[in-house]
Amino acid sequence: MGKGRGFLLVALATLIFVSVPLFGQGTQRGFEFYTQYPALVISEGREVSLDVKLQNTGPIPEDVVLSVSGPEGWDARFETSSYPTLQIKSVHLLPGQEEPLTVRFKAKPPEGTPGGDYAFTLSAATEDGAIQHSIQVTVTLQAKAPQEEEQPEEVLQLLVDYPSLENAAGKDFTFTIQIKNQTDKDQMVELSGQVPLGWRAYFTPRWQQDTRITSIKVDAHGTENIRFVVTPPYMVEKGEYPVKFLAKAGEYQATLDLKAVVTGTYDLGLLSEAEVTGAGDTWNIKAVEGKERHFTLYLHNGLPSNPTSAPVTNIKFYATKPEGWEVKFEPDTVESLPPTMSPNDLGKVDVIITPPDRAIPGDYQITITASGQEAHASSQLRVTVGASMGWGWVGVGVVVVVVAALTGVFVRLGRR
Repeated sequence: MGKGRGFLLVALATLIFVSVPLFGQGTQRGFEFYTQYPALVISEGREVSLDVKLQNTGPIPEDVVLSVSGPEGWDARFETSSYPTLQIKSVHLLPGQEEPLTVRFKAKPPEGTPGGDYAFTLSAATEDGAIQHSIQVTVTLQAKAPQEEEQPEEVLQLLVDYPSLENAAGKDFTFTIQIKNQTDKDQMVELSGQVPLGWRAYFTPRWQQDTRITSIKVDAHGTENIRFVVTPPYMVEKGEYPVKFLAKAGEYQATLDLKAVVTGTYDLGLLSEAEVTGAGDTWNIKAVEGKERHFTLYLHNGLPSNPTSAPVTNIKFYATKPEGWEVKFEPDTVESLPPTMSPNDLGKVDVIITPPDRAIPGDYQITITASGQEAHASSQLRVTVGASMGWGWVGVGVVVVVVAALTGVFVRLGRR
């Protein structure tokens, strides 16, 4: 009897020892609230649909209240995960369930919502507020790329080897253009161009340059070559000018952007005073040995009868002269010479020529050159050098001495 009672006490103590920890763990209330995908991406016009898990980890049933906070207008809510879906505000969680309960977080962006990241807070709390959990969810909205307008069938293809040409004002810019028919039908192609005001433009077949046309027939899947000739006015300023070529077949129109680079026209020339005023020095002048001789040089850039379109700049002067001669220019540089439309547009330079002190009398030639950045010109100046008056008086003295000596000789001979 004593043994039985002792065994019973030991068994009871063992049961209490084992049961207390288990009983203590089971009395703690709690639940899990989570999602496996806290950040997701949706495209414009699509709805957020995210599974959220809840599981009771305590010993008693729990009523859990669900709520969502986030951007306005998204109609954020919780729904059941099984069909038919119902919008829900709370769930009842039983203890001891092996699988978590799944609910679904739903939200739809308002129409016109810009792309970007949007934050939502999903909350779950027991009815008495003793236990609360929250999940931060980020939704990235991708805006739809703008739909490209459907392009009409490419009827014509335009090709050019040299879309930019350079020439002087008043000269032809000739663009050779290839027109390809991309269709199964012959096409009558109308030709036109857009050029600056005052410019001329016309079209010719490539191999018939004297024939001007406004349209051309291009066979199915065929190719034609035409010349688009553009001519700027003679007095247009130098620079770059846009030009557009247009080809139209029915309702379809193809264009080609081109460029004309006008370099300007220049015609630098030299004139003597006699050529400008009708009086004064010509290109034949006289000089005296050892003395300065001034020659007025005039410069022109074209003439009113043959005008140019741009100034000649940075004109410097050079002289090819006989050995020992000195030639100077004042000024030695002309910064800019405009197109010559009147005598006021002429440039004027003083050429100072000095033959050496003992230059032999005779004719000499000097080449005067004016060289600008855009053009240059040269002229020949003929200089006739005569003896100075000092040498003339010396000659007279020599003659007098010779005559006196001869006279003396004749007088002596006569006395004898």
